[in-house]
Amino acid sequence: MERIHAAARRAKAYRTRPSGAEVMSALLSQYAIEQHPGESRVETLVRAAGISTRELKDLLWEHAQTAAPELERATEASIPKGETREG
Repeated sequence: MERIHAAARRAKAYRTRPSGAEVMSALLSQYAIEQHPGESRVETLVRAAGISTRELKDLLWEHAQTAAPELERATEASIPKGETREG
């Protein structure tokens, strides 16, 4: 149980940005883009952006790869001295 709480504290320590769902909802409402029946938020977003879901996935993957070292440093910095990553 302690390991779970420690992991949650570490995750919370570096989550400073809105989630993907929050960003998508904000974009859709900001530009008054209506979601079609049976359409997911992602499908609505890519339709509005004029790209495919594959292109969005590629963009997100590319961003994740460039952000990975920064995220790793933030994770390591959030672990209190004397604790290990595993708890």
